[in-house]
Amino acid sequence: MEDWQFAREITLKTRPGEEGLILISASLRDHRLGAPIHYIDVEAEVGIADGKIHAIRGEMPHIPHDDCRLALARLDLLVGERIVPGFSDLVRGVVGSGEGCTHLSVLVMNLGNVSVQGRAAYAHCLLGESEARRMIAKQAEELGLPGSCITWRLDGPIMRRMRQDR
Repeated sequence: MEDWQFAREITLKTRPGEEGLILISASLRDHRLGAPIHYIDVEAEVGIADGKIHAIRGEMPHIPHDDCRLALARLDLLVGERIVPGFSDLVRGVVGSGEGCTHLSVLVMNLGNVSVQGRAAYAHCLLGESEARRMIAKQAEELGLPGSCITWRLDGPIMRRMRQDR
């Protein structure tokens, strides 16, 4: 690991799951002074149309303290929740709480962000361009994306195209 004193790698991947769901795989790998400290893995099944968490499970193959694994039970509290604005605050309060784990909550917040990209990728691959654009436009509004960054600026090309598609 070269000469870095601390390194964190977060990897997230999505693929189609069962009917109407995407499967998201997330992993966090921390190394301190060249030695592993946190290895955390999470998998979630998320609804493509609504961002609802249908299932989420995790494991901690390597942790500094045995009781860290107790935090995995907090993931169950996210089943049924939707990945919409406020999701990161929910995760911080539920998974990153005094009964949870800050490292696990960071990974789950990233999972929420990536679910939006995964849902869009699914739409493009399986629904066709026209239907995908309609679904993404609807989700963009619900997620508060218009005006949220330079790419989604109200006078930008994405928003112009969305207005034309209506």
